[in-house]
Formats: sequence, structure tokens, C-alpha cells
Amino acid sequence: MKHRSSCGPALAAALMLAACGGSDSASERAPTTADIRELIGLTAPPESPQAQYRPAEILARSDSLILSTMHGETGDAEIPTFRLLTQCSGTQCTVTEPLSGAVDTIDLANTPLRQGAPTAIGERHGITLVWESSNHTGADLASLGAWLEDSSFAILNERQTGDEGTVEVWYGIALGELTGTRPAGSATWLGIMVGTPATGAARGERLVGDAALTWDIPAGGDGSGAALDVAFGAIKNIDRGTAHTTETALFSNLAVGPDGTFSRGQSGTRIQGGFYGLGHAEAAGIFEQSGIVGAFGATRQ
Repeated sequence: MKHRSSCGPALAAALMLAACGGSDSASERAPTTADIRELIGLTAPPESPQAQYRPAEILARSDSLILSTMHGETGDAEIPTFRLLTQCSGTQCTVTEPLSGAVDTIDLANTPLRQGAPTAIGERHGITLVWESSNHTGADLASLGAWLEDSSFAILNERQTGDEGTVEVWYGIALGELTGTRPAGSATWLGIMVGTPATGAARGERLVGDAALTWDIPAGGDGSGAALDVAFGAIKNIDRGTAHTTETALFSNLAVGPDGTFSRGQSGTRIQGGFYGLGHAEAAGIFEQSGIVGAFGATRQ
């Protein structure tokens, strides 16, 4: 999934806020779809990627954009790595470089759609995991995620090489048409999480796991005591073909606002998301925990 300015809004922000150099990308590794499907237990996709691919339709209806903290690297010895903090509301996110305080803005309405040829990897809980890669005006673009009916989520990688060197950025994204209310009764959503290690030797490598959201309203309650639990499990590194060093992540007792959105925490230990579509049919968002930055999507069971 890619939503781009000429070289991508995240790269535009990174190029403005951070120095540039040269780097290598683990995300360029390409195991076969069969390898990935077997590793994470997906079934063969029930439809072609072109048939299930709905970006323009969803983007046109979206009233929510969420971006995780952006993690990047350069070949500059003075600034080998960097992070950009994000704060999102509605369809707009502010991006801040914490050391200088420099600020940029990414707005969904001003971010044109840019996509590569999709490759459907496999399906779980009605969600088809899709891989894309392309090149646009000198930027290498790659994403791993899914387009549902009313929302979308992905882990994105953007790499730009210019006269001053190369800058590369990884971040999670979620967007869609919010339901606009809390769920009316207890319910469960099951789906997929995608992510990457934010730091260390494995940064930029792709992670995939399970996502489960449980919304519990106490019996006889009016909804005021309800809480949302979000769990990610069976996390695998699909580039290495092994279990990730952290296989689970949990966010417990999250409050859900009247508009059906939820958030907690700051960069590094953070979750933000919402419910999308008629009848809260979908849930999607971004998360950061245990050194992982990622995104998730799930369907109501």
C-alpha cells in the first residue's frame, strides 16, 4: 500500500528533517510466497490480488490516517539512524524530529495513491496479505499489508537515493472509513499484524503474526466499564524464516472513545487504532512494542 508525493510523504519528511547517506536494506530479500505462506500458516488466497485490491475506493472514503513512529537510517557517520515522532488526528499527521524540533505534516487528502503490482501471499480471517514493490521518481517503495472493505494497514519501506546519499524509512500505517461509534456489545476481531524491528541488525526485516482484539462489556453494564484487549502472537520473521525473538505483544484494558477510536502510549510503547465499516466490521491501527513497529487489521467474528 503506497500513498505518495513525488518520492513519498515519509521520505519527504525524512529528507527535510534528517541527514542523508548510504545504506543497505534487508527488506529487499524476497522469499517465495509459498515459503511465507507455510511459515505463518496462511491459506491460498481465495481471489487474485487484482480482484481483492481496492485502494482507490477505500482511500476516497477514508476519514482516518494513522502513522507510527518512523525509523530510518542513513550512511552519514554523524546521523547513522534517526526516528521521527508522529501525532495523528483525522486525516492528518504531524511528523517531528525530536532533536531539532523540526515539524512536517502528512495529510491523506494531499497524498496521491501510488502502487506497484500486488502479489497476494495468503489469506486468514478473510484478510488477504499482499506484498508490493515499485520504483517512483527514484524512490524504491515496498509494503506488506492488506486492503479490507473499509480499512487498510501495512508496514511501509521507502528508500531514496540522491546526490547527497541515501535515506531509508520504515513505519506502520492504517487508514479507512471509521464507524464513528463504540461497539454495542462484547465482540472479537481476528486478523493479521505486520511489522519490522525498529533497531538492531534485523531492522527493516519483515514480521508477520496473528492479531486478536477482544471488546468486553460487563454483564448489565452501560458500556462505561468496557475494555479492549489487543494481542499479537506467533510473530515470525518472514525474511529469516524463523520465529521472531519477541513472539507476543499485548495491550490490555484500552479505553475506546465515543467515536470508536483508541490510543495509548508514546513512541516505543504505543497503540492507536479504530473500528471501521458498518457494524464495526473491521479494526485496524498501528502499534509499537518490544522494539517492533507495525500495523494490524482484523475482521469481526
